[in-house]
Amino acid sequence: MGLLPITALGVGAMVGAGVFVLTGLAAGEAGPALVLVFALNGCIALVIGGCYAELATMMPRAGGAYIWARPALGDIMGFFTGWCSWFAQTVACAFYAISFGTFAAELVAEFGGGGLDPTIMAMTILALLVGTNLIGTGSSGVSQVVLAGLQMGVIAVFIGFGLSELFGSAEPSEPFVPFLPEGPIGVLAAMGLTFIAFEGFEIIVQSSEEARAPSRMIPRAIGLSICIVVLVYVLTAVVLIGTVEAPEGASTHEHLASLGEMGVIEAGRTVMPFGKTILLVAALASTASALNATVFGASRVAVAMARTGDLPDLFKSVSERGAPVPALLLIAGIVAGFLLLLPIKDIAASTDIMFIIVFTLVAVSLQRLRGKRSDRDRPFRLPLVPWTTGFVIASGVALSLSLGHVSLAAWVVAAGWTALGLGYKFWLSKW
Repeated sequence: MGLLPITALGVGAMVGAGVFVLTGLAAGEAGPALVLVFALNGCIALVIGGCYAELATMMPRAGGAYIWARPALGDIMGFFTGWCSWFAQTVACAFYAISFGTFAAELVAEFGGGGLDPTIMAMTILALLVGTNLIGTGSSGVSQVVLAGLQMGVIAVFIGFGLSELFGSAEPSEPFVPFLPEGPIGVLAAMGLTFIAFEGFEIIVQSSEEARAPSRMIPRAIGLSICIVVLVYVLTAVVLIGTVEAPEGASTHEHLASLGEMGVIEAGRTVMPFGKTILLVAALASTASALNATVFGASRVAVAMARTGDLPDLFKSVSERGAPVPALLLIAGIVAGFLLLLPIKDIAASTDIMFIIVFTLVAVSLQRLRGKRSDRDRPFRLPLVPWTTGFVIASGVALSLSLGHVSLAAWVVAAGWTALGLGYKFWLSKW
C-alpha cells in the first residue's frame, strides 16, 4: 500500500466514531473548552506518533508496540504490551460497530421506519468488514480510501456551513463564555474520554509489512493523519459549541451532554439543509471506516503475538492474499461478545485506558532501546528524548486517572483483562 491508503487507515480510525459519538459527551464534561481538549490531545498524539514513527522505521514489522516492547522491556512486559494493544483495538471494534448500529437505527427512523435493533446492525457491519479483510489487504485499502474520502467530504461541508452561521451571528464569541464551566477536572475528563479518537496512528504502524518503503511512508502517514484529524476535531468543536442552541434554563454543554452521541447530528440539523440525514450517512461511513481500520490493526497484533509463541500457532496463519483468517475470526467472536455485554460509554473508556497504557509502554520502550539498540539504523528520530518520552508518560498517568471520573466500570474491565492476560502468560510458562 502507498501513502494514500495508509494515511486513510489512520484518518479513518481517528475521525471515525469519535467525531460523532464522543464529541457531545465530551462537551458535557468540558464545555466550550472542548476546543482546548482536542488541541491538547493532538499535541500529545503528535509526540506519541513520533515515538511510533521512530520505532516503526527501526523495526518495520506488523505488531507495533508488542514487537518493540519485547527487546526493550523483556518477555513478560512485552507480552503485557501486546495483550493490552490487542484488547484495546478489539474492544475499539465493538465501540465502532455499536456506534454504526445506533446511527443506522436513527437513519431508518428519520425516514419513518422503526424497531431496528442497533445491535443487529452492529453485528451486520462487523460481519461485512471482517469479510472484506478476509479477502486481502488490497481490498481493505481500497475500501478504506473510499470510506475515509466520503466521511471527510461531508464533515468539511458541515464545518463550512457551521462556521458561516457562527461568524455571521452578532456575537460569535458569546457561546464560548464561560470557557471553563467545569474547570480543569472537566478538561482532563474530556481528554481521557476522547483520547480514543487519536489512537488511529497505531493502525498505520500495523501496516508496516504491507507498506511500500516503510521507512519513509510510515512517519509521513503518521504526521499527516494526526495533523488532518486535529484540524477536523478542533473545527467540529467550534461549530458544535457555537451553533447548538440549548433549551431555556440550560447551558449549551449541558444540552449537548443530554444529546450524547446525537450532539453533532443535532448541530448538522440546525446549520445545513437536510443536515441530520446527511450527517447520519457520514456517521455511518465514519464508523464503518474506523471499524475496518481497527479490525485490520487488531488482527496484525494477534499474528505478531502468535509468531513469538504468545498466542497459539493457529493465529499466525495468513492466506495467499495476506489475510490472517484465524485471527480475524477470533476478533469477530470477541467483538460480538462485547456488543452484547457492555454499554457504549464503558466500551469507549475501557479502550482509552488500555491504549493509554500501551502508549506509555511504547515511550518507555523507545527510551530503553536508545541505549540497548543504539547501533540500529533509525531513519526517523524523535527529538528531545528523554524529555519527550517523559511528557508521554506523565500525560498517560494523568489521562488514565481522569477516566475514573468518567467510568469506574472501565477500570474493572481493564483490571479483569490484565489479570486474564497475566494468568494466561503464567500458564504458558508452565508448558
